[in-house]
Amino acid sequence: MTTQTETTYFNGKLFDRMQDMNRTWLERLREIRQIEAEYGSKLLAAKTSSEGATICNEWMAKRLETVANEQKAFTTAWLDLFSDMAMFTAPTKVAKPAAE
Repeated sequence: MTTQTETTYFNGKLFDRMQDMNRTWLERLREIRQIEAEYGSKLLAAKTSSEGATICNEWMAKRLETVANEQKAFTTAWLDLFSDMAMFTAPTKVAKPAAE
């Protein structure tokens, strides 16, 4: 059985973890936006179609790398969150007194 203090602690910890996940997600969105702006500018400045194609290839490679890293971080964060939840909800063992 859990006490109110344990539940409050867990809910607070859960909320903090979710806030961290949200901050990380927003940071990664900013990174993606920066990549889009950087490569968009490069593409607008391209003088030939082959230069434009090269920039597009670099852009897509960088974008895929960023998205893969985002998915890895997202998965790791959720696994950590579920792990915390599982540890919190796991029944605790009560030590039996030693026989005298």
